[in-house]
Amino acid sequence: MKDRKSQMILVVGAAIVCLMTGLASAAHAADVSLGAGVGLAPDYEGSEDYQAVPIPYVSVAWSNHMAISLLGNKAKVNLIPSPIWKGGLIGEYIAKRDDVDNNRVDRLEDVDASVMLGGFFGFEYENWSASIEAMADAADGNDGSIIRLNGGYRIPIDQTLSLSLGAFTTWADDDYMQAYFEIDAADSARSGLDTFDADAGFKDVGLNLMASYKPWEHWGLMGLASYKRLLNDAEDSPVVDDEGDANQYTAGILVFYKF
Repeated sequence: MKDRKSQMILVVGAAIVCLMTGLASAAHAADVSLGAGVGLAPDYEGSEDYQAVPIPYVSVAWSNHMAISLLGNKAKVNLIPSPIWKGGLIGEYIAKRDDVDNNRVDRLEDVDASVMLGGFFGFEYENWSASIEAMADAADGNDGSIIRLNGGYRIPIDQTLSLSLGAFTTWADDDYMQAYFEIDAADSARSGLDTFDADAGFKDVGLNLMASYKPWEHWGLMGLASYKRLLNDAEDSPVVDDEGDANQYTAGILVFYKF
């Protein structure tokens, strides 16, 4: 585990050096947008209860097509100066699972917050996009790894409004699945839920919708909606099958300012 994290730190450090070198030459041509909003999301993965969550938004794009973006709990740094090919660093924050609304799930051992870090590679061409992401936990939360496949299509309605449709599926390793979906004997005794073994596999498939509306020179609105269906051991776990819901929804709205 320590070796993997050391290697990850070295890779991230080297990538940051490359990023700063490339961006320094194009800093004068950056388009910057900042925003914030609020959304609703399940209070744990597989929950049927929802909670309000903040949605920060940052977008910095340079004329050489390198970019930095943050939307909600996900961040990307594109290090490839190409109009088509995209690749670089990616991160995703997963909040601690504790103090949830479901009493039985709340009695399970807490899962600390995770910071999933890794890389991505993909393309964007004539409104179509596709990418693969690989991330591993660097914060001793779930101690797991995931691989996600994404595909999307952008629909420009007019100069002020555009829609983006996306689809995704996520594979998770044993550590990730055990952290969130397995129930050992001690957890079973505390919660009253049946014991359950969770193994690696595809854990979800889903759809995303994003609408961006910018009728003013600097100000704009963005709406977000997502549907995710849990699969395999994630769906069959008592955390989901008995106490939660395999159908997961998120939605939100934010205001942004483009400089």
